[in-house]
Amino acid sequence: MIEVTWPVAAVFTGLFFTVIAVMAIKTHFNIKKYKKQTEKIQRSYQTMLSQKKSSEVRVGKIGENLAPFLKDWPYDPNRFRFIGNPVDGIQFTDDEVIFIEIKTGKSKLTKSQRAIRNVLRKEGAVSFATFRVSENGCELRKDETDDDE
Repeated sequence: MIEVTWPVAAVFTGLFFTVIAVMAIKTHFNIKKYKKQTEKIQRSYQTMLSQKKSSEVRVGKIGENLAPFLKDWPYDPNRFRFIGNPVDGIQFTDDEVIFIEIKTGKSKLTKSQRAIRNVLRKEGAVSFATFRVSENGCELRKDETDDDE
């Protein structure tokens, strides 16, 4: 049997803890290195995602402006009026006024566009008003017949 003296045990214990400390320091620096690489990849991903979204918005704007002039547009494009926001426009026909939101790709109605759609579905939700400006001042007449008939 080998006899281990106290000083030998202390040296081996010291070496053991030194090796552990060195390994911990290396691991710390490797983690830091990988963390920096991960952050760089995340920034690159966010940049590409932003560019993709920007491209989708541009394509959507082009689609909105061209849609009334496409051969599949079911109405007279000369009677479509662009509004832009909160809906893209209003189409006038001989017997109907239609609020139109043009979408491209997989885009969906926004919360405010859905709210507008729901209000328009209610009976009596749409009205007509005349805003009269004269030398006597201004007056708003809502859903009334005036002398323009």
